Amino acid sequence: MSQDRPIEAGKISLALSAILSSQTFARSQRLRTFLKFVVEREQLGLARQLKGSTIGMDVFSRDGALDPGVDALVRVQAGKLRRLINLYYADEGRNDPVRIRIPLGGYVPAYELRPDPRRPIEESLPRHADPERDLQDVIRIDRKTAVGHPDTNSRPEYASDRNLLALPMVYCVVTPASDGRARTFDNALRFSEARLCAFKLAPPQSTPPVLPGELDFLLDLCSATGTGPLHARLVHPATGATIAAQSHPAGAMATSRQIAAFANQFVARTLTLSGEVYAFCRAAGLSSPLMECLEATYHYRLENSHDAYLEASRHQQRLVHPERLPAFISELSDLLALTSRQS
Repeated sequence: MSQDRPIEAGKISLALSAILSSQTFARSQRLRTFLKFVVEREQLGLARQLKGSTIGMDVFSRDGALDPGVDALVRVQAGKLRRLINLYYADEGRNDPVRIRIPLGGYVPAYELRPDPRRPIEESLPRHADPERDLQDVIRIDRKTAVGHPDTNSRPEYASDRNLLALPMVYCVVTPASDGRARTFDNALRFSEARLCAFKLAPPQSTPPVLPGELDFLLDLCSATGTGPLHARLVHPATGATIAAQSHPAGAMATSRQIAAFANQFVARTLTLSGEVYAFCRAAGLSSPLMECLEATYHYRLENSHDAYLEASRHQQRLVHPERLPAFISELSDLLALTSRQS
């Protein structure tokens, strides 16, 4: 595609970085090296040096003067590179603003602007004062629209957007007879609230609902005055199941730092995406689409595999159905920003 003016070097560098860090190229070190070499050489003004013999020597460690098959090797690898680039722009890179191509008949890269690029996901969010209106405009789970959608029969129906985006709600209850250790635990838990991206924490001294919902959890804290242990017990009131129970045996001599360390350990075990609450919800079939999407995206970040990427992409598209997701979201904070977590 011809351009009225050259594309900025910085934009080309970003386009190259996006390809090299993609899942499409994750298992192709040789092709990543090939692409990086030709783009960087062209950007340095050395396009005339991009010949089969040069690439064979600098990329594939072959000496063209001694090996007559070097040019054929480079042509074959260039063909593979072109096909992989096409796959990348058909999936992960479909919204990249600048695209890199290796035209047939040579190895000098060409650059093109994506035609009619869609805005980044942050810019596509409507600008309203009410976040719930933002959410409705982005997701638009409209029953009338969903009826005729070809994928309707393969997707579960959700009663409301609240269920679609529901996260576990944790009510922390300190037993009245407890000494200050239970309150210190509660304070440490709330200090960690910013890191509990996949949960909601009820305000201090909130009364748990009489009829608990499927995603309501009760954290009972008890520390009898004296030298008795501090008990932390997390239960699922709707079923009566105990999710986790731990005790801190240090008694009244425990320092606030020790109690905080105990609280942090308990949080890591239970109130994280890899913790016991999400495992319980997954096993019991209670996970909302948002929870499943967060788990799948987290798993992709841990494993960084192509299969994990495809699974996370599927969940992200399901979450914003029927709208087309502008781009894959790798950061959990960005995913939560898209859904505008409801209180």
